[in-house]
Amino acid sequence: DNIENCPPNLSRNINLKAYNGHCYEFVVHRHIEWKAAESDCASKGGTLVVVNNMEEQLFLMSALGSFSFHGQGVWIGLTDQLQEGKFSWVSGEPATFTYWAAGQPGVITSPHIGKKRLILDTITGLTNIHLIDEDCVLLKYTDSGHWHDYPCLKLDPLGLVHENFPYVCEYRQTATTVGTPQTVTPSTTQTTIPTTTPETDVMASTASAEVAGSVGELVVG
Repeated sequence: DNIENCPPNLSRNINLKAYNGHCYEFVVHRHIEWKAAESDCASKGGTLVVVNNMEEQLFLMSALGSFSFHGQGVWIGLTDQLQEGKFSWVSGEPATFTYWAAGQPGVITSPHIGKKRLILDTITGLTNIHLIDEDCVLLKYTDSGHWHDYPCLKLDPLGLVHENFPYVCEYRQTATTVGTPQTVTPSTTQTTIPTTTPETDVMASTASAEVAGSVGELVVG
């Protein structure tokens, strides 16, 4: 697809690609938390990417490969922040297509604590144990594009470990402008066409007059 149909506020560069009526901005050189990534996409009129089928999944992987991407993965717009265990897209669409890695989503699942990640931090000889919610999803490039759920924000209360990743924003293409045929209104001003008077054959007229005069003279005489 032509990136010229992408929203005009997006920079035209190699990080902007178009596919199947949508535009994709690959923010591969910026590493931030999921919520900050979603806010950035929304500020430009889009969302974190919504992956609807395997064809779109393969497109994303192919595009990342074209950048010689060396990161671990990219944030996508899938989350279960509203209801634990029920993943939906930031656009409000249900997750009818998924590409979870084996054992995903979730690390620890319990009727009492829900789905959590166990974090062990050793600081000044002390071991701190944290159970962290994993409500946001990473398309993990290093795992053949399979999806993993990660914490949306920092992992530990002390802020020593962060989940900062690149991300992909998705936008709808703008409609192409079709020219409106112009209506030609007939002019009400009458156009005067000059009449051309045929030239009189002077020689013929003179000759006729001479003949007529001669005849008249003959009759009278």
